[in-house]
Amino acid sequence: MRVLLNLGFSVALLCLVVFADHEGKKQDHNHDHEKKGDHHDHDHHHDNEHHSHADKILSVDKIKVGNKKFAFDLFSKVVADHPEENVVFSPVSISISLGFLSLGAEGRTNDQIVEGMGFNVSETPKKDIDDGFRNLQEMLNDDKRELHLDSGNGLFVSQAWKIKDDFLGKAKNLGSEAFTVNFEENEGAKKQINDYVEKNTHGKIVDVLSNVDKQAALIYVNFIYFRGKWEKPFDEKYTKEGDFHVNKDLTVKVPFMSQTGFYKVAELDEATVISVPYKGNASALFILPKEGKMKEVESHQEDILWKYKSQCHRDLVDLSIPKFTVAGDVDLKQVLPKMGIVDLFSNSADLSGITGAPDLKISQAVHKAKINVDEKGTEAAGATVMEAVPMRLPVQIRLNHPFSFLIYDHETRSTLFMGKIVNPKN
Repeated sequence: MRVLLNLGFSVALLCLVVFADHEGKKQDHNHDHEKKGDHHDHDHHHDNEHHSHADKILSVDKIKVGNKKFAFDLFSKVVADHPEENVVFSPVSISISLGFLSLGAEGRTNDQIVEGMGFNVSETPKKDIDDGFRNLQEMLNDDKRELHLDSGNGLFVSQAWKIKDDFLGKAKNLGSEAFTVNFEENEGAKKQINDYVEKNTHGKIVDVLSNVDKQAALIYVNFIYFRGKWEKPFDEKYTKEGDFHVNKDLTVKVPFMSQTGFYKVAELDEATVISVPYKGNASALFILPKEGKMKEVESHQEDILWKYKSQCHRDLVDLSIPKFTVAGDVDLKQVLPKMGIVDLFSNSADLSGITGAPDLKISQAVHKAKINVDEKGTEAAGATVMEAVPMRLPVQIRLNHPFSFLIYDHETRSTLFMGKIVNPKN
């Protein structure tokens, strides 16, 4: 029986806009991508096309520490800004987007991006970062995996601007599609980009852009789509309504999915942590804070995960998880400066690696994500599974008050999604 799907949808968007006082520096050009919607066609081959899977894992390993640091730093900043709200975002989508920007950043702007991403500028070669993100995307998109993951990049370039061929080559090497757009026709440009996002997130992220600046030089979009099946599906007939305690004054009724089975679990001073595996080498990790420990858990997620890894054990668990759907926006223009990425959004930005002239800055940096945990139908099939259990009562874990979660892909060592559920009904 296949009755539970966990669907994760995410898209991040960055828009680079020309300064008003540099309008005269736009470059008219008549090369091979003048028409609206035309594909940039640069004959550039991935230099790791024939690399082995092991080589890709080694390459991705070189960026995993930085990616992990970035994910937890970003989580602490986002939840601090939204203490009483549900939160969901994709750290890997945002990391890939920043990695893309660093391809065209120079000087202090580049250093801030690299450091903000969790890397040491003096200790991490730029090539390792670029190769790591390229191989990460290739592994995420491996259609041989049982886990369904799609990740990609779209680069929408103004027909009024000449983008350096070297930058476009690097963008293609990172797996980016490139299109020419007329931003003067901003409604048409907005529709083209929104349609691209909607298509690549399977219709789950719509109208990511509410407006497009006519002076935009280019708009970059990264998307990630995830669909996973639990390794041990929940049975719909055991889903029952129960109380979820939002806070001491508010309790809401929500459906809880329940089952008993063996899970990796750790009982820490601050929280109970349980890992629920997907088919295809990924897991959802649920972190249920002890009373009065939510702030501590939110600000020390990395420590909590380290303790979990050192103390977890397999145990028989009577598990209850609320059904929930969460959509969220993160204004990266507000969050990233708190992580040291400041110049990118100011007149000090140096993105001369894109156009050859330092007259661009980021005007929009929007991230949208959506995640859904629910049951969808039944598939008729016959199977017999026998699992020996000890003759004792199982540990009861009921996620019935605010908790945080993350979805981790073991294959790429990447945190695909992170979030916090304050109220499953919102």
